[in-house]
Amino acid sequence: MSSTVVLVTGGSGFLGQHVIKHLQLHSSNLKEIRVLDLVPFRKKLEYKESFPVRSFIGSITNKNLVREACNGTDAVLHIASLVDSTLFPNEKALQEVNVKGTEVVLEACKVNSVPILIYCSSISIYVGHDEVKKGTETTVPIPHKFMFEKYAKTKLKAQNMVLGANGDILKNGKELKTCAILPLAMYGELDINLVYQYVSHVKGTLIPRIPKLGKMEAEIQVSYVGNVAMMFVKALEVMRKGVDIGGEYFYAADDTPLQTLPSLLQPYLDGTGHSFSSWYIPLWLVLILVIIVQIVMGIIRPWKKVNTYFNIEGIRFLNKTFHVTYEKANRILGYKPIYNLESSINNSNVYYNSVLNK
Repeated sequence: MSSTVVLVTGGSGFLGQHVIKHLQLHSSNLKEIRVLDLVPFRKKLEYKESFPVRSFIGSITNKNLVREACNGTDAVLHIASLVDSTLFPNEKALQEVNVKGTEVVLEACKVNSVPILIYCSSISIYVGHDEVKKGTETTVPIPHKFMFEKYAKTKLKAQNMVLGANGDILKNGKELKTCAILPLAMYGELDINLVYQYVSHVKGTLIPRIPKLGKMEAEIQVSYVGNVAMMFVKALEVMRKGVDIGGEYFYAADDTPLQTLPSLLQPYLDGTGHSFSSWYIPLWLVLILVIIVQIVMGIIRPWKKVNTYFNIEGIRFLNKTFHVTYEKANRILGYKPIYNLESSINNSNVYYNSVLNK
């Protein structure tokens, strides 16, 4: 296998940092790892560096910059994205980054004859208002209405664009091969969203026993970020060997047990003096409160751009069972989670304790 230059867009972010770590630890014959991000790449995780890293600073919507980063590149892991599940998502920014940015990356791959493009999509494009249990890539349909409508629409459009380009002819006359990895909600080192956001908000309250928003009995599925990162490495490895997985997509799940949100968060709340109570606010009442908040903020927004993660979609998501398997990735990519539950939790605890107890 010849030496390969790999470009990781969004490599300075949460998942991107872990992808670069696992490329360094588990890849062979890499000539260079390139990172394209809005901020310079700075190594934030502990690992031995085996390959040089080169940083390109700027937006994936910058055609000249993306072309420069792709020049001489053999594979692109396109992870850069905007995630916005707030009450008032920025639709223009979502379209600009997730759709236009992906168009720019795709075009740069063709012009520079980059033969491999692996796209980081999102499980949100399959999350609707119906329950899903042990779903697979062949059994879970795209919902009629997305749970997180504005964000999911842009990710679906970008995924279709990338997978639809599989087999397109590059400038050098060879074919482009594409696939997509669909992460679930993730936890672990550098997380500033899932566990971090919830525990931060709970710590900021004066109530030691936090009431649940609805019964919160739904089984929530999350994945450790290190295992998700490893799926990108396995996909790259398979495609470098010439195995044709073009046009395929894979759910990036692992063996983290299904659990309710209170069960997921409690280990990280133990040192804060807070816990979830056994009683709950009825879901219908929570939704009424959310609507009131939405109305009030809607009135204020012309003068002050207020926003919140407290919204109807988020509350419904936390009360809706949705889980999938990684059987397809195991069968086709040879993927198995390299971190078991104990190591995933231990690694995460060290990080969360360091940032949440400051």
